[in-house]
Amino acid sequence: MSIPKKKYIELKAMYDFQRKVQYNKEKLRKAVEVMLEEPDILFDDIWSRMKEDEMIEAPKDWVPQDDKLKIEGEEWATLKTTLV
Repeated sequence: MSIPKKKYIELKAMYDFQRKVQYNKEKLRKAVEVMLEEPDILFDDIWSRMKEDEMIEAPKDWVPQDDKLKIEGEEWATLKTTLV
């Protein structure tokens, strides 16, 4: 049931606030649904907000998944840990 125009005018500030809250809830819910269907969108959104000063140093024994960033010899370290 919609808000009668007369009542809306009388309580405009209250209804405008409630409508604003509802709009943002619906917008967030739609965004969450999209992100759950496509997790890369969520990852990219979070990653785009990360600042360098929020990053932590990688542990000495960490080996990147990206072969282009591996140091010579790390391929064997990765292979050993997956075989054990």
